[in-house]
Amino acid sequence: MALAIGAMTIALGIALVALLAMRRSLSAQALLMAGAHDGIFEWNPLTKELKVGLRLLAILGYADNFLQDTHAWLKIVHPDDRERYNRTVAAHLKGLTDHFYCEYRVRAHNGEYRWLAARGIALRNRQGKASQMAGSVTDITERIEREQQIRDLALNDQLTGLPNRRSLMERLPTAIETARRCGTQLAVLFIDLDRFKNVNDARGHLFGDALLVAITRRLPGALRAYDLLMRQGGDELVVVLTSLGSPAEAALVAERLLELVADPVVIDDSDIRITGSIGVAMFPADGEDADALLRCADMAMYAAKASGGNEVRFFEGEMQARVSARASMESRLRIAIENGDLVLHYQPQCRFADGKLVGAEALVRWQDGAHMIRPDQFIGLAEETGLIVPLGRWVIDSAVEQLARWQSSCVDTLRVSINLSPRQFLRHSVEMDVLAAIARHGVLASRVELEVTESVLFNPEGAALRMLNNLREAGCRVALDDFGTGYSSLSYLQSLDLDCLKIDKSFVANLAGPAGSHGARGSTAIVSAMIVLGRRLGYEVVAEGVETVEQFNWLKATGCELCQGYFFSRPLPAAEFESGFLTLRAGSSSNAAPARAF
Repeated sequence: MALAIGAMTIALGIALVALLAMRRSLSAQALLMAGAHDGIFEWNPLTKELKVGLRLLAILGYADNFLQDTHAWLKIVHPDDRERYNRTVAAHLKGLTDHFYCEYRVRAHNGEYRWLAARGIALRNRQGKASQMAGSVTDITERIEREQQIRDLALNDQLTGLPNRRSLMERLPTAIETARRCGTQLAVLFIDLDRFKNVNDARGHLFGDALLVAITRRLPGALRAYDLLMRQGGDELVVVLTSLGSPAEAALVAERLLELVADPVVIDDSDIRITGSIGVAMFPADGEDADALLRCADMAMYAAKASGGNEVRFFEGEMQARVSARASMESRLRIAIENGDLVLHYQPQCRFADGKLVGAEALVRWQDGAHMIRPDQFIGLAEETGLIVPLGRWVIDSAVEQLARWQSSCVDTLRVSINLSPRQFLRHSVEMDVLAAIARHGVLASRVELEVTESVLFNPEGAALRMLNNLREAGCRVALDDFGTGYSSLSYLQSLDLDCLKIDKSFVANLAGPAGSHGARGSTAIVSAMIVLGRRLGYEVVAEGVETVEQFNWLKATGCELCQGYFFSRPLPAAEFESGFLTLRAGSSSNAAPARAF
């Protein structure tokens, strides 16, 4: 009997110790779940019972613990993440992974989703079946947001907020593959703003940026929610149209985009109008990968620009040949500049009053093998590619060198006019290029006239004006070329330090129109006003493009001072210019008729 009582006492003692140990374990578990920095959870895969710590509830902003089972938890997991979450849990329960880890979104009390990183491990019974899982949950929302910001910086354009070229090259292949799989067509539209560089040159880059942003914000109005609008770079945009049945659908969207681009934009109280050129390439007809489609759309866009802009062009096979020819011309022009395979021709500028030679405009010509290439075939190319900078430097030095030769032959009052491109003023070396050439060849600065267009003078950033003023202070003359065709403001014109206004030949050409015609009346009124304005401001006035006796006589009678055009002579090589004009100049008198050399 005593032995039985002793055995019972020992058993009760063991049970009591076990009970106390269990209570301590439960207390420790409760303490852990209450005090952990990360959220703690315990889950029974068999009964689906779930226990979560107070910290996890606090992370999500819940005061009451309603997360009693799997169903309650899955209800607040983001719908897009549930399948991945369930797959990850199932893989660990089956023993396919050493531990459970998943990053996913869970709805907080305020309705927003927070990113959580959950990690855990399952306790298995003797049969290897998971009977319990425990682990922790960390709030990683800030980390995910930082990563997204970094990704946005890498994939989005910072000015417009649109996806950038890198994003385009990630998303376009996916769109192509979807179109291939679904048997639909896809269009790539390459959009370029016409003469956008002129706006930048005239108004400054901040103004140009504001214009670009305003246009990109309105373009989605022509697109469906699943179409893609991206910024390729500069003023070039790319649109990807998916799920198309025919090219006609792409044409409709492209025309609508042209309309949106052409709608006026108000910036700083200025009403700005600009047009666009759009090139279109179709999948699969024009290419079956992203590079091919972008290349074809780019070629089509340049074809639209070559036609004058504000146009939609679809890719055609012969465009490839034209692009190849353009690339070949660019390469040959680069070599010609490096090798000095260019020549200057000189077109005389004569006084209306007595026909005496006053100066000559230096005009570049390109002798490409046996062929003379016209300026209108390569100057635009030089502007677009940046070759205008080394080309302009060569023109400055060659023209000043020729002037030095004429001055050494006692033709000391002749002046030479040199055209400067707006692009040259973006490189601050143009001022030094002119002054260095004058010093190197020992000419009088007053015999060097620099012709600039209105877009250079009206750049609000002021760098071009400062350089021109410095050159004028050094003794050079400054002429405003193509007057009347650009951005001139009459009030602003008063404040400019100019020596000469050159009336654009487009106005002079209409002077020869039929008597009484609207074009002739308009041109005579405009040109008369230009001449009066120039003289009152103290500027010398030159009429360009004078070709007929009627134009010559009218301009002379109206009081224009200088004449330039085929009425006197086409642009001539230096030797022909000397023999045709410099010898005549030496023997001319105040009563001489206009000297003409054809």
